Amino acid sequence: MKFSASQTIDGLVIVGDKGTDKIVGALDVIREFDPVRYKRLLRDVRQVLVTVLPASVAQWAETSQACELDERYLVSETTTPERVASTIVHEATHARLMRCGIGYEEKLRDRVERVCLRREIAFAARLPAGTDTARRAEATLQAMPDFSDRAMSERYLDGLRDALLYLNMPAWLVGLTLSYRRWRHRRRFARHQAA
Repeated sequence: MKFSASQTIDGLVIVGDKGTDKIVGALDVIREFDPVRYKRLLRDVRQVLVTVLPASVAQWAETSQACELDERYLVSETTTPERVASTIVHEATHARLMRCGIGYEEKLRDRVERVCLRREIAFAARLPAGTDTARRAEATLQAMPDFSDRAMSERYLDGLRDALLYLNMPAWLVGLTLSYRRWRHRRRFARHQAA
């Protein structure tokens, strides 16, 4: 991240080399169609980071107070600024809940994700062309994935190969890395079941 380009909009730092134009467009969309949410977002989120995420298109990083967005998601031609805005709203809801003392422990995850998806749907309702964005969030809400530690770890491992190859890691090293990570994953959950 040290060598990535950065810019600041209304005090919010955007760090990344690709896809930042869509982030700027997304912030404009939030500012225009939901100014109250935009002000809240500026209080709750310090930065938006463009990175490569193995398991999702976005995540909230509490330690850095950052909304992290996957570079591949941002550079995709099918990803619109409105869709990015909806994603940022989702992650900013995580930030808001954390500020209110509601964490992301395994037993709370399903409920927390449902709240975040409902915020996405409410935001999409304000957009002139938000039907697709709302439909996508509603579909996720209807078919919620498993948010257990084990399932999340498995999704991470499933996406890690593509992420590492995207970052130009040699295929032999990707294979070695995945083998080691899967071994650690099996060992961790075997110990967890034994306890």
